[in-house]
Amino acid sequence: MHIIISKQSVPALIASLLFGTIGVVFGIGPRIQAGLAAQLDSPSLSIPLKIPAQPNSTVTIPVQFTANGSQISSVVFAIDYNETWLSYDSSLPNSIVFNLPPDFVGSCTPDTADINGEIKCFIMDPVVPLASLPNSVVLSVRLRTNNPSSPTEAKVGFSQDSPPPSFGDNQGQSVPGSTIDGSVQIGDIPPPTLFPWQYLPIVLRNFLIMPSPTPSPSATVTPTRTVTPTGTVSPTPTNTPPGCSDLIRNSGFEKNSDWEIPNTEYWAKYSEEQAHSGNRSMRTGIIRTRENIYSYSSARQMVTIPSNSDSAELTLWIYQISEDVYAPHSLPNLTLGMPFGHELFSSDFHYILILDSSDNLIEVLFNELGNSRAWKEKVFDLSDYAGWTIQVEFGTYNTGSGDVSAMYVDDVTLEICR
Repeated sequence: MHIIISKQSVPALIASLLFGTIGVVFGIGPRIQAGLAAQLDSPSLSIPLKIPAQPNSTVTIPVQFTANGSQISSVVFAIDYNETWLSYDSSLPNSIVFNLPPDFVGSCTPDTADINGEIKCFIMDPVVPLASLPNSVVLSVRLRTNNPSSPTEAKVGFSQDSPPPSFGDNQGQSVPGSTIDGSVQIGDIPPPTLFPWQYLPIVLRNFLIMPSPTPSPSATVTPTRTVTPTGTVSPTPTNTPPGCSDLIRNSGFEKNSDWEIPNTEYWAKYSEEQAHSGNRSMRTGIIRTRENIYSYSSARQMVTIPSNSDSAELTLWIYQISEDVYAPHSLPNLTLGMPFGHELFSSDFHYILILDSSDNLIEVLFNELGNSRAWKEKVFDLSDYAGWTIQVEFGTYNTGSGDVSAMYVDDVTLEICR
């Protein structure tokens, strides 16, 4: 049996939805245990960890929905936050913003009586036939930050009661799912001094990646790639002039080493799908539309440019893919001086960046969205960074809605001459 409800009548249903009195209609009811166990084959809600924020300021909390193959038409949940360091202020512009398809409606109500800070929300298609909610950031909540005496991580997650998180499918049946809590990092964390992270092992999925035994390559380092280029493609790492050297290790991605792949919602990956030379490249972003999700997808490497360098030239070959380029879009203005990889934007984009050793964005070298599906060379002058330790980062941002975007990168070199 289906009950048809007009979208105009939705506000009157908020209280009853949140307390489960019409849960049977939309398949909402059983308590869902938070965690990763069910995430691979069931719907989930998640909030990123360590969203950067400054004291006495505001921070935007994205709520990511992932269907994982389920056809979900309704979601009920409550957002819990640490009220010692975070607070909700309805007078803030865009304090609660939904990002939903036209068939869906949503509402959130702050619970002022909850001592932990709680915002009760629901999202649903109220009219049959019921549509399915796509993978996307369905909701953004803006909170105020307090002023801790030292850098503080404040939890933001999902309540497991009052109401418990619940999912209903487009047949009116309850579906088990999962939630993943996040947090807000208030204040900057000073970089470690005793054990710089660039010299520590990095675990990437199934790989244990050990940094090069010599952190600072010298002019006598022999390139690690042994693949002979074809007559039509000439890799750039072998053309280093006398008196010059390449600071980038594993520049052709032929080994599973030296590159850091940040832990994001959709990881970058060593790939054999495309290659400018050799057999592999680094794939960033999402190729298959069914896997579309909000995500930064990046790879990066830290280098120190000698202070006596006369020149420093970064070269990359990129292969851009995006069906989203044909939709109306605007490229974002990225915020310099802040940690990169947490802001929300309205369109996909490809990027090549310079970060400092503390992950703060210091220069945007390339910020575009393209669908050339051909290898293009990009060259940048980094001579101004002589004496600096920097990170070269490239990647793709996907909004989680519409079409997907990806970028392959190969033959990355940073040639310095002295």
